[in-house]
Parts: sequence; structure tokens; C-alpha cells
Amino acid sequence: PAPAKGSIFRKLLPKYRRRVVCHECGHEHAATLELEATLCPACGTGIELRDIEILRHSTREIFTQGSVRVGRGAFLNSTRIVCGNLIVEGRVAGKITCSGTVRLRGHGICRSQITAKNLLIDRGSQLRFPYTIHVEHALIRGHVEADIVCSGTLHVGRNGGLDGDVQARALSVDKGAFFIGAVEVSTQRSLPSPLQRREETPRLVPLWNRGLAFGAAS
Repeated sequence: PAPAKGSIFRKLLPKYRRRVVCHECGHEHAATLELEATLCPACGTGIELRDIEILRHSTREIFTQGSVRVGRGAFLNSTRIVCGNLIVEGRVAGKITCSGTVRLRGHGICRSQITAKNLLIDRGSQLRFPYTIHVEHALIRGHVEADIVCSGTLHVGRNGGLDGDVQARALSVDKGAFFIGAVEVSTQRSLPSPLQRREETPRLVPLWNRGLAFGAAS
């Protein structure tokens, strides 16, 4: 159990910190884990740090550096989602900016513009992305149809697959996985600035406009 508030033991405990990225100016700073909100020291913007769980249909905009979880059967259809981590077991649509990890599972077309530090596609997923994905690192364990710009390493795990063009610092494909597409290897790739509002023309994915997002099979 945690020491009582005000006890000498609590005062001696190290103050663990998390990395906080301002969604307005992109400035990074550290905040203690106990805080539920903080202010950006560069621009003064208020930053929420609470975790959010979506359990039903929602169209709210989300701005938090905590974790966001979209539960199975839920649908987050938002114009803008800014968060620390995003775990999607249901459906999601909108412009996603994530300073941590985006984890997706399900089947179908994901009509989201994703910019994240890390991307994880779970085993058994079969996802198609009309918009280019921008990440630092990616691990694909399911089957994905997408164009990906990766400033770090893109790894296609065993039994996974990727169909699309890749721009990355490094690409690795495990035995038993597949990759179909063009590759451009470069050390000059970087994530877009949070201030850049990317407007893209979606790639031609058959029936891409059928439905607003993907979802796990019911």
C-alpha cells in the first residue's frame, strides 16, 4: 500500500515523471505521475493528463497526454484525437496525434490520419488505411494495407504482412511474414511537427468510403 499522505516515507519516495508533449506548440516537458493536469511552460496551454475510456459511441474531441482506450463495441468518431497512448478494440475515425503508442486491432478500413511515436498492429488484424501513416517505429503483427513513413524501424512480425509503399530508416521482415510494395531507405525521415495540420488525398482503396471505420468482428 502507498504511504499515507504527509508521512515521511511518502516524502522520501522518488517522484516519477512522464514525458508531456504540448498539443499546441509541441514543447516537451516532464510532469509527475500524480498530476491530472499541467501547463505548458512554453505557451501556457493547459494539458490534461487523465486517462479516458470510451465505452459507447462518441464524437468528442480529445486532448490529453494520458491513455485513451476505445472498448470493444465502442466507436470514437472525432475530428481530432490528441493523446499519450491510444488502444483501440472497437472503432475509431479522425485525425490522431499520439506522443506514445497507437495499438489497433480489428478488421476493415481505418479512416484515420495517424501521427504517432509507435504503432502496433495486433495479431489477427486485417486493416486498410487510405491515409499515409507517420510514425517513429512500427510493429505489424497482422495484415495491413497502407503507405507508411517511418523515421525509425518498421518491423513486420512473423505471420504478419504489409502491402504498401514504405519510407523508413530500416525495414525488417520476419520469416513467415510478407511485404509487397516499394521501399525507400533514408536516415533523414522525421515525424511531422504537431503544428502541421496534414491534409492528404486518400490512396485508392476499393470501397474505402464504405463505413466510417474498422471494428472487431462481432
